[in-house]
Amino acid sequence: MKKPLSENLPDTIERLQRQLARERKARHDAEHVAETSTRRLYREQLKLQAISQVATQTHGSMRLRQATQEALKALLKHTVWRYCRVVYKPFDNITPPVRVSALCEGENPLTRPGDSLTASARMWLEQASPLEFMADERITAEKRWPENMPRRFLCGIGIGEQCMGAMELFSYLEDDDPAFSQEMILALVRELAHVYKSERDRQAIERMAWRDVLTGALNRAAFFRDLETITIDTRPLALLYIDLSGFGEINEEHGHEIADRYLFEIARRLESEPLSRSVARLGSDEFVLLLPLIDVRHADTLVEALLADLTQPLILDHYRIDPAFSAGLAVYPDDASDGHALFYAADTALSHAREHGGTSLRRFDAEIAEQLERRKQLALRVRQAVTRQEFVAFFQPIVSSDYRIVGAEALLRWQAADAPGPAEFIPLLEEQGLIREVGRQMLHDVIHTAARWRLEQHTFESISINVSPIQLREEAFVNHVVDALKDSGLPASCLILEITESLYISAEKAVLDRLARLRAMGVRLALDDFGTGYSALSYLQWMPLDILKIDKSFVLKLAEAHSGRDITIVRAIIQIAQACGLDVTAEGIETAEVAHIMCDLGAHCLQGYYFSRPISERAMTELLHSKTAQIAPLGPLTD
Repeated sequence: MKKPLSENLPDTIERLQRQLARERKARHDAEHVAETSTRRLYREQLKLQAISQVATQTHGSMRLRQATQEALKALLKHTVWRYCRVVYKPFDNITPPVRVSALCEGENPLTRPGDSLTASARMWLEQASPLEFMADERITAEKRWPENMPRRFLCGIGIGEQCMGAMELFSYLEDDDPAFSQEMILALVRELAHVYKSERDRQAIERMAWRDVLTGALNRAAFFRDLETITIDTRPLALLYIDLSGFGEINEEHGHEIADRYLFEIARRLESEPLSRSVARLGSDEFVLLLPLIDVRHADTLVEALLADLTQPLILDHYRIDPAFSAGLAVYPDDASDGHALFYAADTALSHAREHGGTSLRRFDAEIAEQLERRKQLALRVRQAVTRQEFVAFFQPIVSSDYRIVGAEALLRWQAADAPGPAEFIPLLEEQGLIREVGRQMLHDVIHTAARWRLEQHTFESISINVSPIQLREEAFVNHVVDALKDSGLPASCLILEITESLYISAEKAVLDRLARLRAMGVRLALDDFGTGYSALSYLQWMPLDILKIDKSFVLKLAEAHSGRDITIVRAIIQIAQACGLDVTAEGIETAEVAHIMCDLGAHCLQGYYFSRPISERAMTELLHSKTAQIAPLGPLTD
């Protein structure tokens, strides 16, 4: 059998050459794919590394700035862009915009204080969307465009449709890999947008916790937080406490919007003081700030200059407003050894400044310090007096128009040597919360005493007790009254609770509800000291009252020469009160003439030194046990 003819040598060579070419092409393609994949992997690693550096910046007030610096360093290192800047929009209408710039000098990228965008970049940003970008070259000279860098790249920063800022890049080099540069820029811009949003949300939460919503200044909690740290600072500090005058009038005359803008502008003026630190709004019209001092001797001069600027007129919607205020100043460490003592010193100085009226400044001094020390000692004595049960009830008779004793007012007195009067010790009882304990005991004792007097003397009709707003804020107050009435057997109609006009005007709903419950039980309510507060007769139409007590400041004038107008006013008050179904008691009767006038004007009951000073329970019992229980007037006072 014959073997097949072997392949021609030229054909074999050609076939092998084609096979080799295919293998070479396949290997080249594989190498190209591997090189492309390696390059892409390397680029992705660079992007991931840069994004990681941006994303892992520590949280805090500088996080956005630090993250932006890392992003710009990455661009300077891995792309052709030699000068970079980022400008973010402000988080709100209070904080300034964040600006960050970076320049590549030699091999080292250096971050610098932030510059604003070029004018053309700002115009482009107004129309641009987030992640939109543009590359261009300089045609004419433009401010903030580096002279030696003709090429520029712009990119908007944002998420969704919300634009948060822009990145502006410059270079003098041609870009060999524009796709990679663009990918790197967009990846970093996306991450910066998330950092921006996170920082904006963090600051919003912080503002809600530590900032006043209206002015952007610190709130009370934030100020006292900062105040606790002042002893760490070895430099002296001035604390200025400002109470704006006439804010209520601005509110009423110009409206809430103008009043709010007024507060905002006052806060801005205080914060614009170069040395100001921790500017805070403590109340509706109260501001406080700390001022670091080089020398305590400069405190008065510095503060006076600041307040002079603060008094400059404000023009708000064509309205001219001239700021007025009272201010108290205290200096650390001269006036106090810690933050809270410093604040209390400034607050005390402010109280003295208010007494002068108008725009005034009072520095905490030795006189105020002495008063403050005396008040501290008195507060200590008050606490000790409560423990020793030195506060007792005295009673001032209330008489009818024929001078028969029909009731009494219980008045709190301090039975101790050199003890001050109620005008001094009652505010201290209220400030320390002791009025609840003292008032509760007095309420119990007085109601039981009145019940005994009523059984012994049938003409004794009622007992009046002054009630502090602090007592009425206590949820159990109504129960205390109910228990005392039940245990003593005193009818509810025989108990009169005396309250002030300001309590009605400013009371919370819970307080008014408690008064309504007491009145529904039969307890009577008296408006005390009418004539010392707002004294608007229209209040008598809606206040749930039974008795109106005219203050002695009205009554004392009735016996003076040319008192015709005062008599007319008192007569009108009594007539309106009677028309509203109220009984009228006149306080401060000190002469027979005034007693006679008040009876003629229609007052139902009289009370004052002309009949009796406040006396002890024993003396009051003896007076009630007298033959007719009728007061023999003391006559004109000589002391």
